[in-house]
Amino acid sequence: MDKSTTFTEFFKAHRSDFDAVLFDIDGTLALDNVSIPGAAELISYLDDINFPYLYLTNDSCHSAEQKSEYLKKKGVPAHRERVLSAGHALKLWSAKHYHGGKYFLLGSMGNPSYVDLAGISYTDDPEQVFECSGVICGEGVYNWQRSIEGAFNLLLRHPEYPIIVSNPDSYWASMRTKGWGIGSGAITRFICQVLYDAGKNVTPVYLGKPSHWIYQCAFPFLKSSFPDLDFSDPKRIIMVGDCLTSDIIGANTNGLSSALVLTGVTSKELLANAPENQRPDMVFASV
Repeated sequence: MDKSTTFTEFFKAHRSDFDAVLFDIDGTLALDNVSIPGAAELISYLDDINFPYLYLTNDSCHSAEQKSEYLKKKGVPAHRERVLSAGHALKLWSAKHYHGGKYFLLGSMGNPSYVDLAGISYTDDPEQVFECSGVICGEGVYNWQRSIEGAFNLLLRHPEYPIIVSNPDSYWASMRTKGWGIGSGAITRFICQVLYDAGKNVTPVYLGKPSHWIYQCAFPFLKSSFPDLDFSDPKRIIMVGDCLTSDIIGANTNGLSSALVLTGVTSKELLANAPENQRPDMVFASV
């Protein structure tokens, strides 16, 4: 696909090939304090023709209410019911694997909190870390050193305890830093690497893209919003995002069509050197 073509131009010519669109948010539709050019017009167009779409974000630091307000302030139409965060997948994981007890939370997970919505008891106080039976790596601004050391020491004693991370991303485009922000996925992998150095092998549970957990939530979300439509063919659902290691590999491994936009974390060099499972079906300069 010609990288000068926008996704909007492509979609208007080929919309009959698809049943739904899943949009990443950060780096795809918005960058911190501004919307990506064309994003508001594209979403308005989809609303006008009543075409099924969802916002599928790894951001679990903001609730669906907060994320929809974030988009609205950028001029992008957004309904809370269309926002599906990796944090929502925590409820699905909890229903299958949470057996009670208190978990240690690094950072935060939205307001209202996705941890509360999942029914998991938790604390973010490092002084209580040894009362916990698992770790949840959240996001946002917090005392990284105390929290990381708390999680490390708990898992050093109990490597069998789970460490859950809703957002697997290593980094993200940040206007605040005029560069890149460090993601909770990177923090989790750092903790696990130090544990490995200490002789403990701990494997994190990732809930967000590219994990299957978030996609297991996405299909029921679509069906509940559009009960009369059939979403049985995942290839007719297209994921539009800016990240090879979350949006694109997630779509590819879960059977969806994949479209990369070059407005976020993926450079042309990264794309050129991407392994097969990270190669998008289509590439666009922007939405």
